[in-house]
Amino acid sequence: MVAPPLLVADWVRKPRSMLVGTFTDVDSALAWLEREVRASPPMEHGVPVETVLRYARARLGEEPGDQVTRYYTAGGYVCRDLVRCPPQGPCPDPPGREG
Repeated sequence: MVAPPLLVADWVRKPRSMLVGTFTDVDSALAWLEREVRASPPMEHGVPVETVLRYARARLGEEPGDQVTRYYTAGGYVCRDLVRCPPQGPCPDPPGREG
């Protein structure tokens, strides 16, 4: 098992096998997060999807530009992370892309 780095700024250096994708704009990143949350929705009394997305949009516009979404579902536990690449780089290519 590979654990995520301790510092959010280092998350973009994770092995490509741990990356789902990279996005060049906030809307694309949020669309991915929305698909993920709707595919495995929180339990009935959990935070609504719209609230998760609103908070994520705000967080991605701040420093350090990260959003960690963790919640329980009827069948388990879900964790989805969005991390904005730091201005000084690096920003990895999407998985599967030669570069």
